[in-house]
Amino acid sequence: MRSAGFTLTALLVTGSAGWAQPPAVPGAPVAGQPPAVQPAPQADPKLDAHLIEWEKRMANVVNFRTEVALARTDAVFKKTTNFGGPESVVLCMKPNYAILRLNNTGDPTKADYEAFICDGKAVYAYNGIARTITAFKIPKAGAGVDNLMIDFLAGMKAKDVKERFDITLFKTDENYIYLDIKPRLGKDQQEFKHLRLALYGPGANTAKFSYLPAQVYMLKPNGDTEVWKFANPQVDVPGVEAKHFQFVDIKGWKVQEAPPAPAANGSTVPAGGSVRPNSK
Repeated sequence: MRSAGFTLTALLVTGSAGWAQPPAVPGAPVAGQPPAVQPAPQADPKLDAHLIEWEKRMANVVNFRTEVALARTDAVFKKTTNFGGPESVVLCMKPNYAILRLNNTGDPTKADYEAFICDGKAVYAYNGIARTITAFKIPKAGAGVDNLMIDFLAGMKAKDVKERFDITLFKTDENYIYLDIKPRLGKDQQEFKHLRLALYGPGANTAKFSYLPAQVYMLKPNGDTEVWKFANPQVDVPGVEAKHFQFVDIKGWKVQEAPPAPAANGSTVPAGGSVRPNSK
């Protein structure tokens, strides 16, 4: 099963920003299952306005930190695994630095966890169960590797996002903006099938942290689902530097290069084409 955790993190951080830590907002969003695939929608002025604001926020933010909780449900066995806790956080910094850690809340030993470090040159995927560290080299600009996470870390404009995905404005309410996102390209369809993203809205209760992520519902190609919740977001945290995103070696763990991934046309995609920290 492909892990979309780092892809999602990159999407949220490069497309979101805010300026204060939000208080609790009543009526937390329920990111239910997105509707069935529909033909490409016509231009929506309201959606375009939100995407423009989303991009403006992205241009101003330097770094971003938030606590993360994830509920991952297996479609076959109907089993949900929960990740979270005080150590489960995301920290990102422009231009392309990021750290993500997810602890299995059902494992008191803390051995079952997923972590990612992007030092600007490579992404390192840590698998606590397998005790492996897999390195995915980030290609130089123009290398053309088909990797959604790499593309988002490189930076995408609102126009580029609209061209690459079918995005519709599901609804808005007093506190949230709900976007339905569906991939157009085959390479992105390998990552996810549907995604509903709830952002804090520009209303009176949430204006200071508008367009920060609040919750995400993700439907994967194999039917598995993930619900991500983000708490205590902080923007432009003082003292965050590139040295905080360095590769960490763990004694006794196997360090390996990512193998080429098969492409849709039968050829191979260079290392970095997919991130699979917990393959099944």
